[in-house]
Amino acid sequence: MRIGITIGDPAGIGPELVLRGAPQLGDVGECSIFGNKRLLKMCARDLVLMKNYEAIESCIIDVTGDVVVDYGRSTRKTARVALHSIRAALESHAGVIVTAPIVKATMRKLIPGFIGHTEYFAEFFGVREYAMTGLWRDKRIMLLTTHLPLRKVFRIIDAGFISERIAFFKRGLERYFKIKNPSIGVSAVNPHAHEFSLGEDEEIQRGVLSAKKKGIEVEGPFPADTLFTRRYDGFIAVYHDQAMVFLKSKRTGLNFTLGLPIIRLSPLCGAALDIAGKRSADISGFVNALRTGVRLYNNMRKYDKNH
Repeated sequence: MRIGITIGDPAGIGPELVLRGAPQLGDVGECSIFGNKRLLKMCARDLVLMKNYEAIESCIIDVTGDVVVDYGRSTRKTARVALHSIRAALESHAGVIVTAPIVKATMRKLIPGFIGHTEYFAEFFGVREYAMTGLWRDKRIMLLTTHLPLRKVFRIIDAGFISERIAFFKRGLERYFKIKNPSIGVSAVNPHAHEFSLGEDEEIQRGVLSAKKKGIEVEGPFPADTLFTRRYDGFIAVYHDQAMVFLKSKRTGLNFTLGLPIIRLSPLCGAALDIAGKRSADISGFVNALRTGVRLYNNMRKYDKNH
């Protein structure tokens, strides 16, 4: 198993997360950090992290040219560094990839229509069935939809689609988390679920009932405001904010891409341009991503061997 680490947009907190987080993994010899030694060394000097840099220097692979970085100012050049880092990690055959945050607005200047890491990784591997999944402690929350306007979310609520996603999530819980016959709770889309539904939550319920007939232990739809107080092995949120309001309130929350042939994780934070270069980033999510990646990789390999 090898772990690939991307440095994100160097105008943001990505290099700081790598410099402060990667040495905490312990055996950094198993890591490959895809970036630029000169750039990371400069950041280490700015943030008084030279000992950290020395601990990971042998793991850094130069995949991009030198670039002058103005902390807090993302440009086409810094976005290109992030893109080259991602591509090198994907082409490295690493079993685990942990991605530092990027700036999507500048990434779109290089790749029109760019949505995010999740979709980019899925396209690279040619995977059609995948999902953004938030993790925090024993909470595993798969998103039915991701970065969609709410108007479009309502249009795609369909019982057949929901039933298929429930079955997909069940397989993911078994494969990556070693949970046999997992229980799943599904969110409603309207406040108070059926009380204010115009047919959407009834459609979700039909999807849940269809999945039940396949032998899946699933219940719902439940009001989203109390869903995560319930005891289930996994949860399905209909749209982005139902999951992310909960997950981003937690320091060590993670974004996991379910369905890839590798393990891909990231901390639930953005590039934080406002604090870049100030050595004030919270690295707990990044460290958690590295450690969780090892565990999920081992689970995946064991599952695939037995199936």
